[in-house]
This record gives sequence, C-alpha cells and structure tokens, in this order.
Amino acid sequence: MITVKLVGHQDAFALADVLRLFFGTVTTQTPDCLMVGDESWVISSENRQALQHATAGLHTAFDVQVVTRLWLDQAALDQNQPPFLIFDQTVQKTDARRELKRQLYLLLERITDVHFPWGSLTGVRPTMIAEKLTNELKDLPHVRHDLIERWRLSGEKADLLIRTNLTEQRVLAELPLDEPLIYAGIPFCPSRCAYCSFIAQDAHHKVSWLEPYVDAMLVEARQTFSQLKVTSSAFYLGGGTPTSLPAPLLQRLLVGLKAILPLHQHAEITVEAGRPDTISAEKLQILKDFGTTRICINPQTFHDKTLQKIGRQHSVDAIYEAMAMARSFGFDHINMDLIAGLPGETPADFAVSIDKLLALAPESATVHTLAMKRSSRLFQESDRQDRDRLLINHPDPALMTMVAYAQERLIEAGLHPYYLYRQKDVAGGLENVGFSSLGHECRYNVGMMSDRRAVIGLGSGAISKRVDGTKVTRAPNDKDIAHYIGRLDELIQRKIKLFLN
Repeated sequence: MITVKLVGHQDAFALADVLRLFFGTVTTQTPDCLMVGDESWVISSENRQALQHATAGLHTAFDVQVVTRLWLDQAALDQNQPPFLIFDQTVQKTDARRELKRQLYLLLERITDVHFPWGSLTGVRPTMIAEKLTNELKDLPHVRHDLIERWRLSGEKADLLIRTNLTEQRVLAELPLDEPLIYAGIPFCPSRCAYCSFIAQDAHHKVSWLEPYVDAMLVEARQTFSQLKVTSSAFYLGGGTPTSLPAPLLQRLLVGLKAILPLHQHAEITVEAGRPDTISAEKLQILKDFGTTRICINPQTFHDKTLQKIGRQHSVDAIYEAMAMARSFGFDHINMDLIAGLPGETPADFAVSIDKLLALAPESATVHTLAMKRSSRLFQESDRQDRDRLLINHPDPALMTMVAYAQERLIEAGLHPYYLYRQKDVAGGLENVGFSSLGHECRYNVGMMSDRRAVIGLGSGAISKRVDGTKVTRAPNDKDIAHYIGRLDELIQRKIKLFLN
C-alpha cells in the first residue's frame, strides 16, 4: 500500500481527492494516515509555520512551509534515508491546503506518468484560481504559463479557464453585491434519467405529493420574504422539471410566486422546461404570463437509441417540436444541454448532436460531461469494472475528443464560455461549461456557481447561502419531500436567521 502521512495538518479529505484521481478508493488508517494502491511508497505531507513578518507595518502575517517527500518504502523512512523526491514551497497560510494538494499531485504525476487535463485543480470552481492569478500577475500570458507549469493544466484547459473567468468577472460586475439571487426547486420529472443523482421524483408516481408540495413552497416563499426585505435581479425555477407539474398547478405556483417574489421589473427569470415531453402551448403561455425571460429545453442527445437507453420518454422529433413551439410564443433566450459520454455514444455520435443543436440556434448551451454518481441507476446497474473510479476519472481520449469538438464548434458559432464547474466522479476528469451569445449569459448561473452572490433557496433540497467576501455560510432545506413539508416552519426560520444575523 502507498502510505501518506500527514505532518502538522489535518487535510486528509483534500489529499484523498488527489489520491483518488490516480488510484481510486482511499483508506483512512488513522486521522493522519491515508493508504491507497499497491506500491510500497511512503509519502510525507508536511505543513509547518515558517515565517513571521510585518506587512506595511499594519499587521503580522504568518506564512507556512509546505513540504512533500517521497520515500520508496517505510524502511527507508525509518532509517532516515534521503527521500528520492521532494517539493518545498512557502505560501500564505490561507493557501496551504491548495499547496498541499498541488504538491501531492506533482509528485504522483511524476511517478505515475499520468497527466490529467485539469492538473492539480480538483475543486469545483477552477475560475477562483484564474481570478486570483489574474489579480496577482496582471498579464494573461503569465497567468496561462502559471496554470500550465505550476498547476499542470493542459494548454487547452488553461485557455478555456482564462476565457471563462474574464466573462464571469464581467457578469459578476453587473450583479449588485447586496442583492441575493433566488432559487426554487421542483423535484419532479416525468421519469428519472439513468445518470440522475438529484432528488427528483417520477411525477406520475408521486401525484399525491404535487399539490401539497406547491402549497408548502408558496408558504415558504411568503413567510421568507415577509421578513427578508430584499430585492433581486435573478430568479431560477429548477428541479427536476417544473413543467412536469400539471398546467393548473404550474399556474397556481407561478401566479403565487409572482405576487410574492421581490423581483426587479427587468429581472432575469429562468424556468427549466428541460424535458420536451412536458412542454405544451398551455404551459408556455403560463410561463409567458409569469414573465419568464429564459427557458431551458435540454435534449442531452439527438439520438433516439440513447434517449431510450437513459430513460427519457421522448423522441428526437419532440425536441424539434418543443423548440418550434417555444419560438412561436416569442421565447428569445433558450438554453439547451448536451451530455458527453452517454452510454454507447462515440465521438462521431456526439458530434452529430452538437451540429444538430447548433442548427436550432439556441442563445445558450451547456456541455456537460457524464458524472457517474453512486445514487444513479447508471451506476447501480453497471458492472464492477465500470464502477471503478480509477477508470471513471482517468483521461479518456474519446471523451476529450467529444468535449474539444463541442467547445470548438460552439465558439465558432458565436457562443462563448461564461461559467464552468467540475464535479467528482466525472468521466475523464473533465468539466461542465456554459456557453452563450454575447448578452445572453445566465446571471443566476454565474452568481451561484462562483459563490460570489447570496442565494435564497426555496423547496426541498434547495440551499440558501450567505456570502461575506470569500466566506460562504449555507442553510440547506431537507431533501426528503415529507421532511421538508413537516419541518417547514423550522427551515424558514433557519433561513431568515442566516440572513438577518
């Protein structure tokens, strides 16, 4: 077993993320010892206070020295033999955890000769690193060099990250700091997709829950905003699939929310109408009356065989019909999603989906890479080899071809990347990226994914978060619908306390 010993710190969780990239499952032997793989190496990960210095005579700052050493085996360590690899860097105390992960990645990359497209960036918000480097280095070529040489990103990912961060910063500048975003979640879909790990319920199996859930959400909204005197310029109704609600119930929800939500006159209002088979003329009119400015119609693929395989109950033809109907109602900002890496699809299959999506000329599009989540049907029904996290995370040339083609074609078509995030257990260690034409960036997505704007969340599983500079404090609602409804008063008060204290 490879043994990683933690000296002077307790960042086992962060280091385990890096180890999983290379070797799969990690065992925690003790709080300061991780074990993985089948080699007899010993890695010492050390973090110790190194320097104390005054900054401009105003305060005292502490730096730490981060050192990662590799011995070939425990005996070499016990005999105090020199390590055969060593990394040593002094950084600000606040950057110590990130430096620990970076050094461990560099060491493992060196000894395994495996290179991940995103290098040592294992977190969900790579743009945070790009923003920090841009502020420090000022010069974008230097930022690119640092991302590639220090953080070990590929050149393509470094370019994507820099470009996305510049747009993200522009959109954030348009979002007032003191105005929270608002989210409401409808955890129902017409069926559950094979890859889905969300709390979404099959609406046709949960009919008795639909009306009580809508009533509870309206109570939550009313009581929350009667006490929180705020205004907002962005609202997102997601899920699940909100349009899986029957039309009368969808109308009751949106009429109620329209009377309650403190939205600006020209607020961005997004509604997930993701499943084409949930869209009708009646429901589109309800969305128009609500003031919806942006809807999502999400094909995920333009191949009927794949749609059937992943549990979608609609055809490719239904995608075209839904788009034409939405355009006829005057919706001039439509987002469409595709997923790279769906079961059985080749790079050529995915290229067909990208080309067909672009022919429909959506104002924005999101390209996801398949995430193999443990609670998904796709994971549960896969064989043991397919479940191996080592295979999931390791670079996959076919997937890289799919994603590269998608990004190249979308940019050629005039859509630019504006938000980016990464998840655990994503095939090929890749990313999810939102693209849009100029002026059609989703402000809610940017504010929420960047963790730079507060969010007031309504509904089961919704997470409210307060943002104070770089500090984020969260208050989640129960995911279980029965618990959410049963604890509604308590959840409302917890949310209000989050923002008023």
